[in-house]
Amino acid sequence: MIKRFFGAAIAATVIALPAMAEYPEKDIKLIVPYGAGGGTDTAARLVQPYLEKILGANLIITNMPGAGGTIGATKFAQSKADGYTLAFLPVGTAAYQPNLRKVGYDQNSFAPICMTIEEPVTVSVAPESPIGSLDALIAKAKKNTLMAGNGGPGTVPHIGAVLLEQGYGLKFKHVPLENSAKTSRGVLGGQVDLAADMIGMHMKFGLKPLAVMAEKRSDKIPDVPTIDEVGGPPLRLSIWFGLFAPASTPQAIVDKLSKSCSEATGISAYGEGVKKANLTPQFRDSAAFGAFYKKEFERFAALFKEIGIKKK
Repeated sequence: MIKRFFGAAIAATVIALPAMAEYPEKDIKLIVPYGAGGGTDTAARLVQPYLEKILGANLIITNMPGAGGTIGATKFAQSKADGYTLAFLPVGTAAYQPNLRKVGYDQNSFAPICMTIEEPVTVSVAPESPIGSLDALIAKAKKNTLMAGNGGPGTVPHIGAVLLEQGYGLKFKHVPLENSAKTSRGVLGGQVDLAADMIGMHMKFGLKPLAVMAEKRSDKIPDVPTIDEVGGPPLRLSIWFGLFAPASTPQAIVDKLSKSCSEATGISAYGEGVKKANLTPQFRDSAAFGAFYKKEFERFAALFKEIGIKKK
């Protein structure tokens, strides 16, 4: 009886292994929870052709916009965990929204596969502003209440300004200006004094960067110091994008996808495409990305609670 049991188990394992080794056997659906042409869609399409070549299967991008990406992410979280439905998510959808509103997913709904892009956030002012350094900004903010533009509670510009407040003991007047583009225009037009947002956005509008909220300087603006370098607290904020599978996806599939992602992002043409799109390539494998994502999710949950933002 025991021999028959182990014999059957071994046979089942032998049968299962080839099936796993053959993944993928068909097209893979890639959910992008934003419209075509947006930042998340662009980031997904940058890596798509290289992943397809390495995996030997088509990645069919399906755009599902709405509600800050939560409609598509909720649909994705309910997908079968077989490796044939993946999602490309930004930090806002993956880590902010579940802590801002009641949605159909949380950090345990996803299996992180890899990070592909991480864009540092910079603190900037208008090009003609007399404020020429972060120290000067902090000194002025301690004497006068400065206006910090944002796209609404829980957006990157809002979080960046809050981190500055906490790090330096400041108090800004937070001015919502609908979105990042309008926030940058608000800085240019003098509606607000400063804004914190991704480097590419501020470069697009010609704002004057004072400091980068990252561990190291950005190659895009190498002359701009990090906050650490000017003696400030180690404030960190970035906009990142990554590939996810539904939770409970077999580890062998996650590992294969992560390895394929590593190979894809290592192709020089991919890196050139990312830089041409004014983004910053940054790869993290499934283990590193998983740990990073968990930390980010919990960090923003605590931050939103601390500043009084309640789930809607």
